Amino acid sequence: MRSCDNHLLTAGCKLSPDFIHGRVKVKTSAEQQEEKRKERQAKLKIFRKVINAFFNKVSKEEYDDDGLEITKQILASNSDYSSMWNYRKKCFANSEKPKSEIEAMLNSELTFIESCLRNNPKSYGCWHQRCFVLLKLKTPDWKRELQLCNLFLQFDDRNFHCWDYRRFVCSHSNHPLKDEIDYTNKLIESNFSNYSSWHYRSKLLPEVYPDSSVGNKIAERKLLEELELVQNAFFTDPNDQSAWFYHKWLLGRGHPMQSILSLHVSRFPSTLTCTLRKPIKEEDCQQALVRVNGTVISGKWKPHSSACHMNTWTFTPHEKIGTGLISVSCQVDGVETQITMEIDDNEALCCAKNTIETFCESSSDAKLLVLEEELNSCRELNELEPDNKWVVLTLVFLMKAIDPIRFSSEMKELLKSLCIIDSKRSCYYQDLHSKYAVENWIICADLQNRKADLRNKGITRLCHVEFLVGLTHLDLSHNKLKALGSTFLVFPWLQELKADYNEITEIDGLKALPSLITLSLNSNALSSVELLSCLSTCPNLQHVSLKSNPVSSCEKDYFKNFHFRLTL
Repeated sequence: MRSCDNHLLTAGCKLSPDFIHGRVKVKTSAEQQEEKRKERQAKLKIFRKVINAFFNKVSKEEYDDDGLEITKQILASNSDYSSMWNYRKKCFANSEKPKSEIEAMLNSELTFIESCLRNNPKSYGCWHQRCFVLLKLKTPDWKRELQLCNLFLQFDDRNFHCWDYRRFVCSHSNHPLKDEIDYTNKLIESNFSNYSSWHYRSKLLPEVYPDSSVGNKIAERKLLEELELVQNAFFTDPNDQSAWFYHKWLLGRGHPMQSILSLHVSRFPSTLTCTLRKPIKEEDCQQALVRVNGTVISGKWKPHSSACHMNTWTFTPHEKIGTGLISVSCQVDGVETQITMEIDDNEALCCAKNTIETFCESSSDAKLLVLEEELNSCRELNELEPDNKWVVLTLVFLMKAIDPIRFSSEMKELLKSLCIIDSKRSCYYQDLHSKYAVENWIICADLQNRKADLRNKGITRLCHVEFLVGLTHLDLSHNKLKALGSTFLVFPWLQELKADYNEITEIDGLKALPSLITLSLNSNALSSVELLSCLSTCPNLQHVSLKSNPVSSCEKDYFKNFHFRLTL
């Protein structure tokens, strides 16, 4: 026997069965699993005991120190147990202790929450509880809370729970928002990829440097500085999306102002139809005023469909609109427009004149110069980083901001290339092209003419229909439409619709169009007679053409019940 073994024996020590002949015994996986099982069982037994005690407290509505201690045991290991955080809120809210003791308990709660956050920094319950405690405290230390945010954002600068909490702290303290902008500067300079910092910055700038003319935008001087900052970021790392998203926000036009896009007045039947740029609720519309020759008339407003928010509303007066030369005005949601009906007119339509500024923010010469320089820089970057989707997409956004009409052809080609470069999002790029194509047409069109020729535009969906409500003739032939959906329900006066040479498989949106007379859907993909059933709800429909559709091969007996003439 070796001397070390003799020493252990003489000392009255016994060798552990896990330590034989000076070597650690390697446990089998079965033994390890059995030990873990026993450990889990022991923990589960304790957990159930504490949970039962907790629910017993809740059932008896006992909100006391024992309950705080019970919940503390569980939350220390699982801080996502929201029921226990809510119980603790009630304990503090219902406590009858002296204010000084409650204040001490709340400060102790802050310490406990902080320890929980160190284990789980993304716990909703912890951050919400911290907000509750601070609002209960008489004199919360907001400065320390900002320091706590700094600490947690050092560990994870994308912890959105902490960012939300930081906004909460700033909103309840006198902390200067400009200091917060400086804080985002610091984080962005250390890491251009810090998306959360860019996002926070986009929330701060409109408050610190507001643009008095446009809501949710920043003053031009600051905007130009931001454009330079973000340009440095995406030239540093062209593949990082954070700066590109922020740049897109900078180019955005904020919230468009409310306006009346069109006003239609009819004598027989007596109605007034108003189409707004931004949808409104029914209670807002009921406050609208309609005047005939300066006198307010009463009546009822009705939305064009059953949606809660609508752009188009129809007013039916209690008394018929008079004959002769009359002036009709409508004031709704803070905007007003006026229309004159001649003696022999049964109806009249007034449409707002649209310009590039309708869809793009107006720019000063200084801003246009900066945007042009950015455009040239992005062209250079596109040569250095070919097939980088962020560069190509930003080229499109810059062209749109500078002059969408001048750059329309180039924007179309760039979006077409994006469908190849980023094929998984090809539908998005096609829809974006459709949006721009319709916008450009609206800018150049005379909507008083009530006819729209949108052939060969590469359109995959019809956008901005609120501008097109007054149309009587619409031609969408030779595009890429796959369905005529609910978008088309907004056309109360549409008499002729052409959508030949598309890829249309559904036409549910043509249901109950009151004025539709002629419909042409030649060379599409309509395959079932049942798809045409919605057309039976169009009371004035006379002729439908379905040449070169799969449905045209069906037996002609299937089409006998339709009230309109069908060409197959």
